[in-house]
Amino acid sequence: MMCLVEAPEYLPSLMRGLVVSIGGLTESLVKASSSAFVDYLVEHEDQHTLVCDSLIQVLEKDFKNDRVIVPLFKTVELALTNIILEEEVGNSFTAEFVKLMKQEVTKSCNVAKLLAAVSPLSNCLQFPNNKLALAQIALLLCHRYPRVRKGMADSFYTALVTYDDAIPTCQEVSGILETTVWEDPNDIDGIREKRNRICELVGVKPPKLLVTTKQAPKPASVEAFDSYSDLVGRAGY
Repeated sequence: MMCLVEAPEYLPSLMRGLVVSIGGLTESLVKASSSAFVDYLVEHEDQHTLVCDSLIQVLEKDFKNDRVIVPLFKTVELALTNIILEEEVGNSFTAEFVKLMKQEVTKSCNVAKLLAAVSPLSNCLQFPNNKLALAQIALLLCHRYPRVRKGMADSFYTALVTYDDAIPTCQEVSGILETTVWEDPNDIDGIREKRNRICELVGVKPPKLLVTTKQAPKPASVEAFDSYSDLVGRAGY
């Protein structure tokens, strides 16, 4: 099946189907499709640019389609952890991926999708042009969901161990990541302080805290619940 990658007219449909298979529900399907994808990339280095471009096309075409986007994140993780991309290809691909991934996860309430994004995001750090990835990592380190904060911190730490030359202050940042309780729901201010310190160390601006003003609820009218039937109807029975 992977030989069809060399036929450009079939590439978008093939890549989309392969992505969905890699995120499949059965272990045998996931294993077979993942193995085919990685083997092809290892054996065909001259096709890396074409494959990376097709992944970006799928990401653009299936914007906010979680059925495709979640397995696509896993597919990108496979590519970044199993093959060595040339620096130029890697810089271009990861910059575009991070930009589109940010649009995907912004305001998302899908925890599975958010957690699927943290590993490929962290693996983008292996390339020199990694400021966009660091900025997005900083956002997720203070995400409203504790599991996402913890997942991002763990993945960031693992990436710094793997790519120890990704940032000059690797040791100090790793220390903060390791000692901070990122999932603590009662110390958001402390977590934000640690995150901002990491931003200083990696050379990105700390994300601005959005202050929202809550509008006072409108008072119910006198006739709001003037009958028992009206109350039952509003309750949805």
